[in-house]
Amino acid sequence: MNSNILKLRKKIFLNLKKQAFEYEENHPELLTYLKEQVDSAQSDFEQRDFDFLTSQVLTSQVTYLGDFHTFDQNIRNVLRIIKIILTQESEVVLGLEMVSHKHQFYLDAYTEGHLTDLEFLDCIQYHHSWRFPWTHYKLIFEIVKKHNIKVIGLNTEGSLADRDQFAAQQISHEIEKKPNAKFLIFYGELHITKNKIPKLLKEFIPEIKQTIIHQNLDEVYWKMTEAGNEFGLVSFNANEFCIISAPPWIKYESMIYWYENLSDDPDFDINDYIIQNGAKTFTGNTEEDFLQISTELAVHLDLKQCHDFLDDFKLYDHSNLEYVEKKLKKEINKTLFDSYKKLISLNKSFIFPKGTNYYCSSYSMNRISYLAGIHIYSVYLQLNEVFRIDILQSKSTQQKFILYTFQAMFAFFFSKIINPHRKCMMYKDLLLHEDDKLAYKALQILDRESLSKTTTKINHIETFLLAEYIGHILGEYLYDFAYSHKNKVNLEKDFLMLTPTKESFELVLEKLLTNQNYKTHAKRYF
Repeated sequence: MNSNILKLRKKIFLNLKKQAFEYEENHPELLTYLKEQVDSAQSDFEQRDFDFLTSQVLTSQVTYLGDFHTFDQNIRNVLRIIKIILTQESEVVLGLEMVSHKHQFYLDAYTEGHLTDLEFLDCIQYHHSWRFPWTHYKLIFEIVKKHNIKVIGLNTEGSLADRDQFAAQQISHEIEKKPNAKFLIFYGELHITKNKIPKLLKEFIPEIKQTIIHQNLDEVYWKMTEAGNEFGLVSFNANEFCIISAPPWIKYESMIYWYENLSDDPDFDINDYIIQNGAKTFTGNTEEDFLQISTELAVHLDLKQCHDFLDDFKLYDHSNLEYVEKKLKKEINKTLFDSYKKLISLNKSFIFPKGTNYYCSSYSMNRISYLAGIHIYSVYLQLNEVFRIDILQSKSTQQKFILYTFQAMFAFFFSKIINPHRKCMMYKDLLLHEDDKLAYKALQILDRESLSKTTTKINHIETFLLAEYIGHILGEYLYDFAYSHKNKVNLEKDFLMLTPTKESFELVLEKLLTNQNYKTHAKRYF
């Protein structure tokens, strides 16, 4: 299974990377920077634990963290590194490429609480000077304001080399002002290779100790994957690292999404659009993509029984809402109809109660592959002559919960095959929210308390959301189970052919949780 899945992932990666770079202006300087990054990323490395990185960060005066501007997941590690430095009670100075140095006055005013978000963005001309999704970067400013952290703008106009030189010079000036502070520089990934800003700063301050942290470099990811590791931390040397927290095609997908929303409308604000209309579609071939992903998953996992039925489906999104509501209203009772309208408002993707029609809240690779898992499972339900509409319009909350749990389990499992870095709340995460009704019930179910009692007195939406909690955890363990038992597991016979009954549910819990110390598991960060 590993070799087939690897081929599928590489195919997705190459297609999305090619599509993403078709939008880039391939001027000579950029191509040179890209080549130098690739050459650097092909260096030998060894795996490290996060404690080793922490020690390097805490003993460095300057830490660089690479940014892929359209990819929000890179932001999370900014927050983690800031928190690491704060544990030492050191003064933190954060340098950002996203703000021009000429706007330092407004940057100070904003971090000191004198400007609102909108005023700040207007003052720095954000939608013209930077334009990458503000919601990503806003998280940084929340922790900055909370801990009173100094932020400096490092960007300027000019060539890539000019901008690097300027950034290094500004960092050196700030170090002169604050020689005891720890500096975290969050800058575009092409600018933090060791012969760029780090080398230039060394020319200003020869004795400076620096740590470079790259994120999700393509070449590192594929070397790690081929060696059997899907995520983690590696070091090229004691002061240069790469965190792998997501597969590279996900970042290129985010790049395509950004370009395609802005190419026809320079003033388009993606965040406003999403708030008003839901996620914008960015491809005209979504049904082809959905069928291709579903089919290739089935082929690569040797799911012979479902091959001939996968092309029977319809895919809808927010642009078809009127038709979707009309179709749902015609097929199901009012109570169920109201529940599905609520799912749409919660931005959930789902299969219609009847047939193989799907509502997709956004056409990301994660969502497409998630729905592909539900699609594949729905084919096996049809083969077993199980009709979802009968279950969903029955009075049995327990059976609805089991159906939704199995759907969520296979959805998460298949989407994790495409994106092995997908994460979900695990047992220890739920413990932190046990005052929440559904999180508490999820803990009870994982602890094998009475399913009939646990699923009483919850409405349809709560049943769906509770099933997501459990289903995603089981999908996580099914993924581990399938990989660690790859020569012993028959996915069709052992799992996909199971019908949504209490006995089947208990069998799945027994298979997936018995050899897992699941109570100690929390969400993985990378």
